[in-house]
Amino acid sequence: MRIRSTLLIVTAAFFGLTGCATLSKQECMTGNWQAIGFADGAAGRTPDYLNNHNKACAKVGVAADYKAWEQSRKEGLKQYCNETNAYQIGRRGSQMSPVCPANVTAKLERINADGRQYYSLNKQLGIEQERLKKYQDDFDKLRSGDNLNFTSEKEARSYLIELPAKASKVSKRIKNLEQALEQLQIKYGY
Repeated sequence: MRIRSTLLIVTAAFFGLTGCATLSKQECMTGNWQAIGFADGAAGRTPDYLNNHNKACAKVGVAADYKAWEQSRKEGLKQYCNETNAYQIGRRGSQMSPVCPANVTAKLERINADGRQYYSLNKQLGIEQERLKKYQDDFDKLRSGDNLNFTSEKEARSYLIELPAKASKVSKRIKNLEQALEQLQIKYGY
């Protein structure tokens, strides 16, 4: 028990130390702040993210080059702040980071919301498909004489009679969800 506790503490400390560092020792020593800034911009990171790099690199005595990092971060934002990326981020169920220029923010937020709607509809579609599969499995089992977990044959028979209507409702919801997803795919081309 004592060895396990010690191992858990050492593991937590290790992940705690490595999980906070945004850059490795080698990345800090190399100091390619243009590449780091570009990658941070393309990932939609805010200007204050440089503080995390400074903390990581302070351990090895290296300071970030703010000017090079910020110039390249702005270039990277061009990859982040576009319609395709806004939609893809939404399709993963995420909102965009508030780093894009004001003149495109409203449009990108609408596109991102459509992507999140796609994510939500697709998730609901999966739930409904599982529900339909369960109804179909239950129907097949009941038809073959399995009472499932019902306490009486009367309850099982009653459920068996209800299943086609329940499955029909779920099938209609699936069809509506598929149509909504198709409309979003048509609107955005994928």
